[in-house]
Amino acid sequence: MKKTIRQLREDRGESQMQLAETLGATRQDIQDLETGIASPSVERLRLLTEHFGVDETAIDLEPNRPPSFGEQVVEALEP
Repeated sequence: MKKTIRQLREDRGESQMQLAETLGATRQDIQDLETGIASPSVERLRLLTEHFGVDETAIDLEPNRPPSFGEQVVEALEP
């Protein structure tokens, strides 16, 4: 299942400011990524995947989009 940047950050116990410092960004940049106002550049996406140890397909870059039917089915079947 895809996770949002916010979920990944919170799973690590990081604040927006801590993640911003790691990425060389501002807290506002992180907030914009988490709310879907902005999308990460290719370079920032690479940094995010390295930082969180996930594949780029594991990050939900559209946090405000309702899940598709297929995503709902997969989520319902997960233990």
